[in-house]
Amino acid sequence: MVSNAGFAVVGTFGVIKVLGQNRRDIFFGKTDAWPYAVYFFGVILVSLGSSYYHWAPTNERLLWDRLPMSSAFMAFVSAIIADRIDTKAGDIWLLPPLVVMGLLSLLYWDWTETMGRGDIRFYAFVQFYPIVLLPFVFWLFAQYRYTISVYIVWIIIWYGLSKILEQFDSEVFDILGGTVSGHTLKHLAATVSVFVALRMLLARRSSPAIP
Repeated sequence: MVSNAGFAVVGTFGVIKVLGQNRRDIFFGKTDAWPYAVYFFGVILVSLGSSYYHWAPTNERLLWDRLPMSSAFMAFVSAIIADRIDTKAGDIWLLPPLVVMGLLSLLYWDWTETMGRGDIRFYAFVQFYPIVLLPFVFWLFAQYRYTISVYIVWIIIWYGLSKILEQFDSEVFDILGGTVSGHTLKHLAATVSVFVALRMLLARRSSPAIP
């Protein structure tokens, strides 16, 4: 559970940066911070939800582990849409329904678990389909203000690594001589992914806008 502390630290720092007094140094429009605020707040809740689950792992508790993750992920997708495609669409129109869609994907999975057939396809679609579309979005909509391509690549790399470490949890544990599990390293890799997202915004502060 200690590995979850990184989410709380980076998430809190992110919320302070995007909603604090220095937000005007980062964002051009007053609504531009909204998706990032939801994203970093969701990351803070990931720390709480994951700790709650790992204290006594059950399917019922797993829901509270995944819910904030889904909200944070969909908020970040909304931020990309706002920056690359249409500001109002991403910041205002799509942010609530995307977050709700992420939540519904988990509620559907939880409902199917109670019926003994845990269907995770909707949740997997919500989590991975946007990543598949990202290269096309960045190719078709090259102009940006915040979503610097090289940072996005590193965000995906670290996030992808976290999923690999989660998938090979026991194998990593054996390779490292029983010192640390793949799931623990997954938390650390995912935290780095969030830190890169924050670093991207702070890098934007010192760079001119890309017309």
